[in-house]
Amino acid sequence: MEAIVEAAGLGDEQRRPYIQVGSGLNFRTSPHWATRTQSFDLGNCTFILPHPIDILIGRLNRLEEKDLEAFRVVSRKPGHPTEAELTHELQMAVDLFRPGFDEENSHDLVNNTRWLWPLIFGREIDPRAEIIAPALAIRRAGYGLPTRDYKQELLG
Repeated sequence: MEAIVEAAGLGDEQRRPYIQVGSGLNFRTSPHWATRTQSFDLGNCTFILPHPIDILIGRLNRLEEKDLEAFRVVSRKPGHPTEAELTHELQMAVDLFRPGFDEENSHDLVNNTRWLWPLIFGREIDPRAEIIAPALAIRRAGYGLPTRDYKQELLG
């Protein structure tokens, strides 16, 4: 696929915007991403385009200057995602905040989120208090977990 993209003049070094060919393993985003895609057929190929919010969440893993620019462009032109929208989607993708495997050079989503927020939304954020804890509370409620905190009782 990479050779076809390059031959068509659509690669990273050839034009803007460009097509990036990658593995599904690299696309770490909201679990809702597949419900927001847009698809179109061109010849014998079906192209599936993720929603911009899912691309942005995927970029939050790395958060290099080009990723920051993507957040600026997307939030400036359509005005989305709003702070509430991105917070909600990150809560839905709370497992992305878990530490990576020892074998990978993983990025710290908590610190990347903390760094991004003032640049895009103009305020500081505590990802643990505003994204992770509320998402885990919703998850616990959905599991119908007991109201007693046995671990805390043992520690207390």
